[in-house]
Amino acid sequence: MSTGDQPIENATMVGQEMHRWLRETEGFRGMLVVSREGTSLGLTFWESREAAERQRAARMSFLERMMSVASGEIEEIVEYEVTFADIPSLNEP
Repeated sequence: MSTGDQPIENATMVGQEMHRWLRETEGFRGMLVVSREGTSLGLTFWESREAAERQRAARMSFLERMMSVASGEIEEIVEYEVTFADIPSLNEP
């Protein structure tokens, strides 16, 4: 997502709002947002490709609303499959 000259803190707020909405969505497993000045990358994790696909229309509608509020622009949406992960907890020191 291109964030232009928006403060990097806006990406945090967008991520928090998206998480609040997505955490009640069937099949949702988590998300990660990484940012640098001018751009952010959001990753969502789903129990399966099918679960993500079932929620695609609702997710896209919500994402478009969030981008209009945050003055961001989606550059591309790409699907990946997790082939390895070792992230015990990103929220603990």
